[in-house]
Amino acid sequence: MDLSYSEDLKELPDLSTATTLEELDLQGCSSLVELPSSIGNATNLRELNLSECSKLVKIPSSIENLTNLQKLNLVDCLNLVELPSIENATKLEELELANCSRLVKLPSFINATKLDLLNLSNCSSLLELPPSIGTATNLKKLYVSGCSSLVNLPSSIGDLTNLQDLDLSNCSNLVELPSSIGNLQLLSYLRMRGCSKLEALPTNINLESLDLLDLTDCSQLKSFPEISTNIEDLSLTGTAIKEVPLSILSWSRLSNFLMSYFESLKEFPHALDIITGMQLNEDIQEVPPCVKGMPRLRVLRLHNCNHLVSLPQFSDSLWNIDAGNCQSLERLDCSFNNPKISLKFSNCFKLNQEARDLIMHTSTSRYAVLPSTQVPACFNHRATAEGSLTIKLNESSLPKSLRFKACIMLVDINEEAVDEFDLLYVYNKIMNKQNDLEVRCTTRGQIIDQVLTEHIYTFEVETEEVTSTELLFEFTTYNNDKWKVGECGVYQILEVQR
Repeated sequence: MDLSYSEDLKELPDLSTATTLEELDLQGCSSLVELPSSIGNATNLRELNLSECSKLVKIPSSIENLTNLQKLNLVDCLNLVELPSIENATKLEELELANCSRLVKLPSFINATKLDLLNLSNCSSLLELPPSIGTATNLKKLYVSGCSSLVNLPSSIGDLTNLQDLDLSNCSNLVELPSSIGNLQLLSYLRMRGCSKLEALPTNINLESLDLLDLTDCSQLKSFPEISTNIEDLSLTGTAIKEVPLSILSWSRLSNFLMSYFESLKEFPHALDIITGMQLNEDIQEVPPCVKGMPRLRVLRLHNCNHLVSLPQFSDSLWNIDAGNCQSLERLDCSFNNPKISLKFSNCFKLNQEARDLIMHTSTSRYAVLPSTQVPACFNHRATAEGSLTIKLNESSLPKSLRFKACIMLVDINEEAVDEFDLLYVYNKIMNKQNDLEVRCTTRGQIIDQVLTEHIYTFEVETEEVTSTELLFEFTTYNNDKWKVGECGVYQILEVQR
């Protein structure tokens, strides 16, 4: 039965005779206050979706009669305070409670032996996980991110020996992990980003299957996390770690290693050879010499380095540089030779013209961003509004492919306060003006993750099979009512193939 988004629905009819009902979808029934106790008679119900039922306060205890229930979705039930017993739901495979921000306590998980997914993300009032969670021995995915009232985890979590994905991000009051976590030999992903009170991880354990360990912004963490020698992705940026042990050289699978700069880093030359991502401290005045020569450095984050005036030459391995809010940055004493590079210089208002030209004209795989009040004159085809323009090519014989550099500016439609870090998809379309057919492009658009006014975004567009000397360029935002493309510009950069 599908009643999803019946926004005026306040109550359900009697379900005493609904013994053959297998699916009940009430997603988005935002006026629904309660469920009838007769729902317990729907003993063949397999899926119950109550997500976005924002006025729902409680679930009737008769739900424990739903012994065939496999999926229970309560995401965004913002007023839900408690759950009744689910001990009889022995077939339950998925329990989703994300964003149930008033939920304080969970029921017992005894008999939840088939539970595969438990999503508790942003249950910010949840005080603890019940010790009985250890009986959910088939659990593979446990998401506890944003549970900011959670102080510790029960030792029984070590009984979840099939667990593969554990997300504890932004559990800002979590102080420690139980040593029993060492039993999780199938764990592949451990995310603890933003656990700002975490001081240490258990020692003398080796999580043999661990691929990813994210400890970004665990600001109290001082010791290096030697909990697995098989890690492939390790992020330690924003921690208080001040040394890198030699043992990391034996981590043969480590391919992505991100950490924050510290003054004595130059004393660990083995680390300089393997770090792939570096975050510099905000009070830094120049890029340290040891950072400039890192042979594997791919990502450099300089956000809010307000005393930084210039950037030096970096290794050609660099493919992402984020210098956002470097308000004193004036010069770029370098070139960017990696064709896959992404350049972000948002709010760097003091950049000189030479630096601006370098950013605009560098070949990039994604977009580049820098401050500007208008599309620069070097984009010789320009339009002042609505994100579209027509160009005429001076080609006696058209090549098979053409490359263009495009430039756009974004307009805040509602002129409201918006989040700079909204994701925005900008779609580019090129039309043949002679036959009104779309020209095939190798890149259909850009995903912009820093959305700003009074900035320009530049990126490359490559066309295939051009048959007309007159082309219409259109730049539009996809499925977004906050932003649109305003000014835009294009210039042809080179021929690819005749």
